[in-house]
Amino acid sequence: MNPRQFAVIGSSHLFGLIQRYVGAVDSGRYQFVWDTGVPAVEPLPLSTPGWQGHFVLYNTPAGGPPPQLKDGVLYLPPQLTGIFDHIPAEAELIFSLMRGQEFAVATLVDDPGQADFIGDDGGFEAGRRWQSREDALAWVREIAAPLLATHLALRQHRPRARLVHVAAPPPIEDEAHILANAEGFAPLFAQHGVKPFAMRQRVYRLMLEALGRELAAHGIASLSAPAGALTPAGGLKADFARGCLHGNQRYAELLAQQMAEVLAHVPPV
Repeated sequence: MNPRQFAVIGSSHLFGLIQRYVGAVDSGRYQFVWDTGVPAVEPLPLSTPGWQGHFVLYNTPAGGPPPQLKDGVLYLPPQLTGIFDHIPAEAELIFSLMRGQEFAVATLVDDPGQADFIGDDGGFEAGRRWQSREDALAWVREIAAPLLATHLALRQHRPRARLVHVAAPPPIEDEAHILANAEGFAPLFAQHGVKPFAMRQRVYRLMLEALGRELAAHGIASLSAPAGALTPAGGLKADFARGCLHGNQRYAELLAQQMAEVLAHVPPV
């Protein structure tokens, strides 16, 4: 019997899986993805009995401007459709690690003028301007709109496939690690600093919960970060992080285990 097929699509959040199970991302092997805008499509040899996977690595800007959902109408750029066309047609289930920068925009760099809201745990950052949870929810929904619309576009493109949104990792709790691995944020950190972890975590959870509900309403499941990679407070452990935003190979191993568990429970066709 031929194995069933799944696919994993993403950009930088896909690096950990490729690095762990395929080969070095920084070897130049995939530079053409950024130079030409053409996605790389290769086998992804995870331990998934009965299943065979491929990854689709693409450069987010090559997908054109983010799709927009306005008054119930989805406006989809043709460039993104072209990216989706690289997903193997046989894939019954698609794990999406697309985008994810929305979480960084909302949570990473501090702004002393930014308001805080009271979280589910009653937490609030002392000295910050207060905002209602309703206002905070409207704010994170606005920030996450491109992420939501991208997945609705994928649903429209592949209406029969099972779709699973793989959430970007939660905020790294260790501020020293963030500052030592600042990537392109160093000038902003120098000017504004890193937002306190508790604030970052509140925003992340609120955005993830709101996004998960909206995706579920369109038949798209969500996969949270693996518990083994998290601190007791729910942040990403520094030794599971790559840079200041992404998971590394250790994180990818736990993520692959979660993906295998999802696949093991997909009913037969």
